[in-house]
Amino acid sequence: MFALMFGMGLTLTVGDFRRVARAPVATLLGLVLQLIAMPLVGIALARAFDLPPLLAAGLVVVAACPGGMFSNLYVYFARANGALSVTLTATATMATLFTMPLWVQYSLSRASGATGDIVIPIGTTALHLAGLTILPVAIGMGVRGRWPNALKLEKWFSRIGAIVIAVIMTYDAGHRPELPLAEFQQSLAPAFWLAAAAVVLGLALPALLGLATRDAVTIGVELVVKNILLGVVLARQSLAFDAIVPIFAFAMFQTPIGVALLVGWRLLARYGLAAGPEPRGTAAPS
Repeated sequence: MFALMFGMGLTLTVGDFRRVARAPVATLLGLVLQLIAMPLVGIALARAFDLPPLLAAGLVVVAACPGGMFSNLYVYFARANGALSVTLTATATMATLFTMPLWVQYSLSRASGATGDIVIPIGTTALHLAGLTILPVAIGMGVRGRWPNALKLEKWFSRIGAIVIAVIMTYDAGHRPELPLAEFQQSLAPAFWLAAAAVVLGLALPALLGLATRDAVTIGVELVVKNILLGVVLARQSLAFDAIVPIFAFAMFQTPIGVALLVGWRLLARYGLAAGPEPRGTAAPS
């Protein structure tokens, strides 16, 4: 995870954060939806589907996750608002270390009565997330500022980090006495509706505020294409393996839905029914 976030830091500059002031409405709306609205939707879905405590906590974890590097990549290649995507990802990632532990603890306090109290150490978890987000991102930005060509190393750090996490999770799953297939099936419906809610919120609220279609699509992609590896690490460190199951279930939906959202927007733009793509080179993928 540290390698992945270091790779993200290599793609960022101070100018990416300055865009918050340049596009305050879109940025603030995207952050409110990511950090507040989506976790509330996750809690509501967990209660509506009567998920067990650990599955409920896992659903809230993925709901509270920020956008990830893939959201930036998809937005970049689709030529939506790349600057907004990078800004939302970077800013939400920094804020997540405070918001995610609080949302998870709140969900546990509402759902854990049947199996006993499960307490997530908020302070320790926040420090842990800071070590996996702020620290490596800051180091990566510093390295790029000193050696701009270091940006070429980003793909290697990202690949190595993703492969190592995949190997560890596969090993962990293989050493369980039984795979949680029933829990996975139980998580599919709430995970799907969480992804659907992300698209609806990401498109409807920006449209109501009069934002450009390009911005609305970008916010929608940021809400649905999440940094699930960060959620996996937090759930595995602070909860239990079963809490990861809803995260894996959500992962099945986020990429096809995110790509379909961008493809649909490009088709509408082609026929003059939506604002077209931005010029190439406005923002680099992260």
